[in-house]
Amino acid sequence: MAKPVLIINGHDYAAYVESLELSRNDLDAEGSGRDVQTGEMFRTRIAVKLKAEVKLLRLQQPIMAQLAADISAAFYNATVVDPATGTQVTKNFYTSTVPFGAQRYNRETGAPYYDGVSFSMTER
Repeated sequence: MAKPVLIINGHDYAAYVESLELSRNDLDAEGSGRDVQTGEMFRTRIAVKLKAEVKLLRLQQPIMAQLAADISAAFYNATVVDPATGTQVTKNFYTSTVPFGAQRYNRETGAPYYDGVSFSMTER
């Protein structure tokens, strides 16, 4: 199995990916829907956007801080593998909610780390 690709603002997070689930989201024009008399569906697709559900492995504090900075901008660039083409694509995304997971501490060193970090990336 190929290693996932997850590069955000030039920082490579692939080594920390537990799962990366991609989906296609269609945006329809206003007025798309079903004809109430015939039940026939009609639509005008105006755009196709990529969405990624990201779950990460344990992150040490410096990596968590970098990731938090990378995804806290209103919009950011990220590179993933497009499942339709099998090629790497860089798109502009946003993230609105970030569960930072459980903050824990190494008993020997006292250094913090994070378990269960996950977030969604939605193409702009």
